[in-house]
Amino acid sequence: MTDEQTPPRTPGPNAGEQHVLTGLVDVWEGIVKDAEVFAEEYEDDGWETLVLHPGDVTPLPPASLPESTDRVGFDVLVPGSEFESLSEWVQSADFDRYDVYRATENGVVFAVSVVQADDAEKAVFVPLYYGVQKATELVERATEQGELRLYVRPVEADTRVELVQSDPDPLFM
Repeated sequence: MTDEQTPPRTPGPNAGEQHVLTGLVDVWEGIVKDAEVFAEEYEDDGWETLVLHPGDVTPLPPASLPESTDRVGFDVLVPGSEFESLSEWVQSADFDRYDVYRATENGVVFAVSVVQADDAEKAVFVPLYYGVQKATELVERATEQGELRLYVRPVEADTRVELVQSDPDPLFM
């Protein structure tokens, strides 16, 4: 252990802005519940399922800092136990297909990406949200590249699992 201290945080470029879910938390909670219902339907058909419960979802690159990263997709912050399960799953199965269910409310897109390993009959349900105006750079780059990634990571580690979506259009309005 060292005596080093974490430097004080300074306000970022979005300080003072309302969170994209302000006034829409009930909608978000409904989307997460929808993901759980979709998972039950898959389970009824014999699939193993994993529903992620994101604490935060961030479009990459951020519209306010478009040159801050080369990553294109969504940074999805999940509980450590869900991340561990997902990490094990991606090592043992080829996730080669996905479906997207999407709705829009007050300029916010809510979606559930169902990433599937057909041969292993496993499906990961990833609820997402983003403000349409906050995702302009993401939409542009993903469209140019013809894919986007879901960068799923836990709070307590600097690791991530990447789930590729070869056609980004279903996530965009």
